[in-house]
Amino acid sequence: MVKIILVTHGNLAQQMLETAAQIIGKPQDDGFATFAVTAAASIEKEATQLKKLLQTCEDGALILTDIFGGSATNISLTASKDLTNCFVITGLNLSMLLTAVNSRKKLTAKELAAKIEADGKRAVINATELLI
Repeated sequence: MVKIILVTHGNLAQQMLETAAQIIGKPQDDGFATFAVTAAASIEKEATQLKKLLQTCEDGALILTDIFGGSATNISLTASKDLTNCFVITGLNLSMLLTAVNSRKKLTAKELAAKIEADGKRAVINATELLI
């Protein structure tokens, strides 16, 4: 089963996971992990720690980060650069996380990465314009 790792600035990762649990229930396995990146984080040190976790993911892993170009994404890309079954998806939103929770048992890591990206993009809607 694909492992889902949320890597974000501050406590966003943990809060996103808790919010998803409120909506669809807490995952019944250990297929999720969170990493909080602080201003004092060292990319190399954090990437080494994350890579150790990624190397234990037999069925692959998806890393969801908050923003492209930020420390969380840079750490994730550094940690996963030599791992062929690991994908980093940026722009984390709740729709993406719910897709990950609901689909990770049915899809490969590559398929899940594509689905999460598509669902995340579909979730961005100018609701005011839609309703006018």
